[in-house]
This record gives sequence, C-alpha cells and structure tokens, in this order.
Amino acid sequence: MARIEREFWIDRDVALQAAEEWLAELGEADSGATSRRLIVLIAAVRIHRTDPGQIATDVQQILGWAEQHGEVALQSRCHDVLGSVFEMVGDRALALEHAVTANDLLDESETPLMRAAARKCLADALGSAGSLDEARRRYDDALRLVIDDPETNIRYIILNNLAFTEHLAHNQVEALAAVDRLVGLSELSDRQIGMSARDTIARIYLTVGRIDEAEQMLLTAMDPAISDAHPDSSAAALVALAQLYRLDGRLEKAQLVIDRCRDIAQRNGLNRWLTETTREQAETHAANDDYRFAFEAYRHYHEQFEALGASENEARGRILDAMFQTAESRRESDRYRELAERDPLTGLHNRRFVDEHLGLALMRLREGGPELAVAMLDLDHFKRINDTFSHEIGDEVLRAIGRILIDAVWAVPGGIAARLGGEEFLLILPETDANQARAVFDELGRTIADFDWWPITENLPVTASIGVAVAPLDGEHTSDLLRAADTRLYVAKQAGRNQVVHA
Repeated sequence: MARIEREFWIDRDVALQAAEEWLAELGEADSGATSRRLIVLIAAVRIHRTDPGQIATDVQQILGWAEQHGEVALQSRCHDVLGSVFEMVGDRALALEHAVTANDLLDESETPLMRAAARKCLADALGSAGSLDEARRRYDDALRLVIDDPETNIRYIILNNLAFTEHLAHNQVEALAAVDRLVGLSELSDRQIGMSARDTIARIYLTVGRIDEAEQMLLTAMDPAISDAHPDSSAAALVALAQLYRLDGRLEKAQLVIDRCRDIAQRNGLNRWLTETTREQAETHAANDDYRFAFEAYRHYHEQFEALGASENEARGRILDAMFQTAESRRESDRYRELAERDPLTGLHNRRFVDEHLGLALMRLREGGPELAVAMLDLDHFKRINDTFSHEIGDEVLRAIGRILIDAVWAVPGGIAARLGGEEFLLILPETDANQARAVFDELGRTIADFDWWPITENLPVTASIGVAVAPLDGEHTSDLLRAADTRLYVAKQAGRNQVVHA
C-alpha cells in the first residue's frame, strides 16, 4: 500500500494501474480497509478525469465505514480527496474543513510523504480562503518533510502551488522567489518542468516583464503530444500564451494559439478554458480594431461565463445533495444494523455483533495491540426459575441480568456485553490484562448473587458461573479464546456453580 501511495506522487497512471490490479485480485475476499483505501487512491487519480459528484459520493460512503470501524488513516485520506473535490467546484469553506480534518487525523507515524501531501492540501485550501500566512507555513512544513525525496514530484507541486498562491495575492516578489526555487530544483535534479508549473512560471514572468522566458515556458503547450496528454494544464498555458502574444502586438500568433486552445478545450470538454479562450478572442479582435467581432465575442463570453457559473453551482449542489443522501442512507442503514445486532429481550449485543467485533479486536492484538479479556457467563439452574414461575418471570430475570452486565462493562472503554442465546452471555473487555479481568469479573459474580431478586423470584436465588480467558495468553484467535473461556465455565459449574474460574 505504501509503495502504491508513493507511486501516486511519481506516476499517477502507474499508481492507478497497480491499485486497480490489486483491487481485482482482492475481489470479494477483502471487505475491509485495504480495498477501500485502494478505491480512495483510485478516486484521487481520477478526480480530474470523471464526474466529481460520483467520486464525492463514493468517498463519503467509505468515510462512513472508516468512522464506524476506527480506521483513522483511511478517514484522513477520504477527507483529503473530499477537500480536493470541493476545491474543484469552488466551495472553499468545505474544502478547508475537509483539509483541516485530514491533517488532524494524520498520525505522526505516517510516512513523511503522506504527511507532506496532507500539509500541501491544507495549504492550498488556506491560500484559496485568503489565509496567506497560514498557507505559507503549511507549504514550508510540507517542503521540509520531503526535502530529501528526489524521486517523487511533490516538491515541484508544492513550490508551484506556493508560487501561484502568491501570484493570485499580487505578492510578485514572493511568487518570483518560489518560481526561482522551482526552476533551480528542476535544473539540479535534471527533471522536466510539468505543464501546470510552466503555466505558473510564465504568468509570474509576465508580471515582471520577462516576456521571452515566459514565451519559452509556454510554447511547449503547442506540441500536440504534450497537449493531448495534459489537456487541462495545456489549455491554461495556451490562454496565457495568447495573452502574451496579444500584449506584445503579435496578433497573428495570438490567433493561432487561440484556435489551438479552442480545439483542445472543445475536444476535452474543458468549459472553463473554453470560456477563457472566448474572452481572449474578444481582446484579440479589439486589439485588431475589429470591434464588431470583439463585441460578438464578448457577448458570447458573457453567455459562457454565466453558464459556467450556473454549471459550477449545479455541480456543488449535486455533490452536496448526493453526500446528504449518502449520509441519510447510512444513518438509516446503521439503525437497521443496530437492530439486527441487538438481542430484543435484553438489549445486549448478539452473536453476530460479537463475531465481527471480537475478530477485529484480536486482529489488532496480533498487529501489536493491547491485551483483551473475555468471559463466558451462564446463569445457574435457570430452568428451575422457568419451571417454578413462568417464562415471563424468566424473561424478567434475563432483562435484569442484561442491565447488570451493561453496568459491568460500562467502565471499560469499548467494553461489550452480549447474549449468545438462552441464559448464556459473553463479555469482552478491550485493553484489559489478567489482573484487571479478575477484579471486574469477580465483582460481577458477587453483584449478581447479591442483587435483590425478591421482587422477581421471591426466595429463589439467582447466581452465575463465569469462565474467563485473556488474549494473547489463552490464544490470539476467536475460536481459541472462546474455547478457553467455555472450558473454565464448565469447570466453574462442575465445582459447585456461583463462582468465577480464571485459570
């Protein structure tokens, strides 16, 4: 996983292929964090290539699963992708909210590359929101984390985004300093500058009058091999090149670039750059004194601009609606899931819930997690209660036992009390060693025996036999642990009942 996530910052197409192949190999065999993390990585690659609304919906669903199962790293990656989606559709507030959450959830044990990626995402969102000082600080943090990482392209992206953020804020001295660092890094590493960075560098060169250098940066976008491979960034660069030629009086060249840019934008559905191309066309007609054509082009630009704004608003609304529907569906699903995993009589969890959560807890233990204690509990002579009174009285006893067991595990974070069937129960105490388990379960046995049963069973006592097991001492897998607890429960019954057996 670390190798594929790293490849994302080297060659995204290679990362995409590797992630898709691994996902296909896993198939239905993996329904956990691994497959979902691969899906989120695939979404991060495709975010500029497909419907962002569908990506947001899919990632939101995975985020819900990650929150349910405590998968913090997966949560962070989901928020990172959602932040990028909302940055794309112009919702800066939500982009910033997701970027902040992605960073808050990121553990310091994460690789420097992934921490740098999260810092960059946050810096981008802060810069868009106008918090330049905070954005600079996060960009610097990100660069420090990957200062000795020559293999990936993340340093170039960070410097490019820093330069563009300063440029938008009209801080041209700072923007030029970032560009110089970017160009110097490229020369030092003998690495080609990407099309998006070329666009940024050229725009900043133009503001300081370095026209020839800006032109050389942008001319690459006229190469069909380059522009077809990177249509979005090439279209942006061609708009800048057309503007350069127009301002420099080279109007014929400006028109050639405009035609090329319009063709790329139309073929690739790049409505934003098609709109910008129309605006540049109007400016070029005006520079040629073709005021009638300039007016027509401006009118067309205004229509496109209005349509683009409406389209972006519609996209934001569609994404938010899809995410809302997903969240509502998840809440409804959670409600039915909760009902399906509860015993209706006692309100305790059932065997289905135990099988899933005990398995996960033991998996974490095998990966170096904390100890875990379980107890099998069986009510002594329960049949006598049903025979002496009625099944309704027996149900009252079971409900009372349910309340006692809930109180017993309440003090242990993540503690689980479950009814396995009939008068048999299971308790699970995470992060509990043998000594702590002895204290809790011995106290539980006394609590059941000392409970005021008179209002329910009159003079008939209610006691329980309890068998305890602790992982990893008694086993690291569900079957081993429950077998040990069940054996000790049997010993407790054979030894006279109303007692707790720990070993």
